[in-house]
Amino acid sequence: MSLFFTKEGKRKSPRILSYFFGALLFAVIFGLAYALLTVPLQSLPIQNQTILTAVQIVLIALVGTLCCCLLFFLRDKRIVPYSFAGLAVLVMMFYVAALALDSAARVNMIYLVSLYGLGPAVLGNLISWSIYHRLSRRKQTNMWG
Repeated sequence: MSLFFTKEGKRKSPRILSYFFGALLFAVIFGLAYALLTVPLQSLPIQNQTILTAVQIVLIALVGTLCCCLLFFLRDKRIVPYSFAGLAVLVMMFYVAALALDSAARVNMIYLVSLYGLGPAVLGNLISWSIYHRLSRRKQTNMWG
């Protein structure tokens, strides 16, 4: 069986591959957002380090999500929410991989995945799926209304 063609010789849909590579692209975008924005956001006037870290995570996740949502300008609007769903799957895979580590490394891995992956996956999915549902409702009302 071929990777790109069915038994009948028809071309397979590359959607799953585009969603997977979209998730990888989003991971790179969020990595760049963390690299570029962590130091400037240290100057926020918040004294409590835990609150400062939480604010940084939310702000960086919002900036990265807005950059990723630019892909809504593509013709296939499903790429963005499904890629964010793939990003959530990647985060879950990192959590599962952390279970295989010894206890000290497991704690560090879970901390890092939660710090850098959980915010973008949750906020990205919430924002992208809500935009996608609005766009699909608007398209349905324009077609039928």
